[in-house]
Amino acid sequence: MTLFRAALLNPVDAQSWQFFDDGGLLVEDGVVRALGRFDDVIKNYPWDPVKLDGVILPGFADIHIHWVQHAVRGRYAEALLPWLATHIWPEEARYADSALAQRRAREFFADCLTAGTVMGMSYSSPHPMAARIAHAARRGDWITGNVIMTTNAPADLIAASVKPPADLAFLAEAIGRAHYAITPRFALNCTSEDLAALGAFARDQGLAVQTHLAESMAEVREVARLFPRALDYTDVYDEAGLLGPRTVLGHCLHLSPREWHCLKARGCWIAHCPSSNETLDSGRFDLECARRQQVPFALASDVGAGPSHSMLHVMQRFRRQHEAAGVRVDPEEALFRATLAGARAMGRGGVAGCLDPGRRADFVLMPRGARAQSPQAWFEELLEGSPGELERRPLGTWIAGHRVSTISRGTPSEPALPC
Repeated sequence: MTLFRAALLNPVDAQSWQFFDDGGLLVEDGVVRALGRFDDVIKNYPWDPVKLDGVILPGFADIHIHWVQHAVRGRYAEALLPWLATHIWPEEARYADSALAQRRAREFFADCLTAGTVMGMSYSSPHPMAARIAHAARRGDWITGNVIMTTNAPADLIAASVKPPADLAFLAEAIGRAHYAITPRFALNCTSEDLAALGAFARDQGLAVQTHLAESMAEVREVARLFPRALDYTDVYDEAGLLGPRTVLGHCLHLSPREWHCLKARGCWIAHCPSSNETLDSGRFDLECARRQQVPFALASDVGAGPSHSMLHVMQRFRRQHEAAGVRVDPEEALFRATLAGARAMGRGGVAGCLDPGRRADFVLMPRGARAQSPQAWFEELLEGSPGELERRPLGTWIAGHRVSTISRGTPSEPALPC
């Protein structure tokens, strides 16, 4: 057992959190056994504490990130479709090189840990080997999928892509069904037959599904042209059997009322990517409708369209973007959407995402700050700064109770435990 002593902030739901100014977090075999006021915890568990100078938060969950775009984040075109053609697809073609993929995977996961991200859902390139490399290099709890592109894309990426359903079973078995997601890049890169084959395979194998939906109006118009029989963009996926409680849909910016009702009925999750939406000028997520319809969503960085892998930066943009439109976002909701909601979207809500007893002891230590007079004010202060500053703000990250990252990149860290 290890008893950590520090201030603790633990998400409960979108409206509330627990805060302990002098808290105790008891970890046994990588799992939280007790949480509360330090004096109360130590009465039942009289261990010498490990004192940490700062505030402990659950580790962050990023449910929509392209690890193969991490090296080119910040390179933008005027809109989604030209940006993909100009910057992203040429970059992803490079991941046919296994040595490059291995180096980039190590860098990606190290950067995530430094920023406090301990779990998430990542998109790989079309190359099956790159997806396997990412899985082997992962540090934390990740679900990964190789993007499937069988049409309307460069020939080398189409040639590299798995042809559904051929070889999908082998790849899912190699990565593990708990860590593999069926990943059509978006409707424009697959035929109706391909999407239907992917939907059937996901259902048969009980796999997660991740893809993009209605990120830009140009994309929506092109989907309508290529799928004239569909009622709308969402219907393309629904007819293919790709929508369900294990489906995570990126963006969802330009949806009709019928589409919102469909997502609610199917139990889908939305990955809300405020920094990416802002950067590519794709539009503002209809937060009011998501709340009204009670469609579940969690936050995500969408690197490389998102300029930073820091979930602190994503929470900053989440609050500022919607509040600029007159929609209130409390600090409690920002933390919930970047932690426990993300774990639930991944199907991990019972084992991660918060510091409740029984959950995996994944957490991040943040600086205490000097000006704040309340937990809410401290949290607002925590989110101040540039993307680079926020990426390095965490003082350390722990997975299953083991420290795996510190603020100093020159300091070796313990290897992460497999999850």
